[in-house]
Amino acid sequence: MNGQGGSSSTVEFAYAGIAGAVGGLLGFAGVYEKWFSYSYATGGLRVTLYMNGSEDWTGQVAFIAGIAAFAFGAAYVLLSDAQIRKLTAAFMGIGAVFLLAMALLAFSRVREVVGSAPFTPGVTAGETVTITQAVAGGLWMSIVGGVLAVYGAYLAVRRG
Repeated sequence: MNGQGGSSSTVEFAYAGIAGAVGGLLGFAGVYEKWFSYSYATGGLRVTLYMNGSEDWTGQVAFIAGIAAFAFGAAYVLLSDAQIRKLTAAFMGIGAVFLLAMALLAFSRVREVVGSAPFTPGVTAGETVTITQAVAGGLWMSIVGGVLAVYGAYLAVRRG
């Protein structure tokens, strides 16, 4: 009762779904914000080239998983039926776990993605250069998104 003879209705905000959706969005956007990089010195300059996560199978799977976490997180927020929320929470969790797992697995795949003889513009024939391989910022963005989506899925499943 609200003290005036009527009943008050409370609106519950689905923070778990928002966390899952935002995490999924960060995760799949991070795939195209460059996951891998390699650099070399030539002609007195340091050249750095970046590669999207989509150039490796881990990035492709992370992209799809991020979209799934985003979509099911949004569905969790928008739909109020308890049975449907349980189902969307489970699917959000599956997408979130795959997103995080693929982003973490990508750390071990830098060498395979860049390769032993990558494209090196500016290097003259016969010149020897040392190539440094590393991960780029988009991979960290996908990992943060994966962690956030997993946390959102955990909250949603725990809520039941």
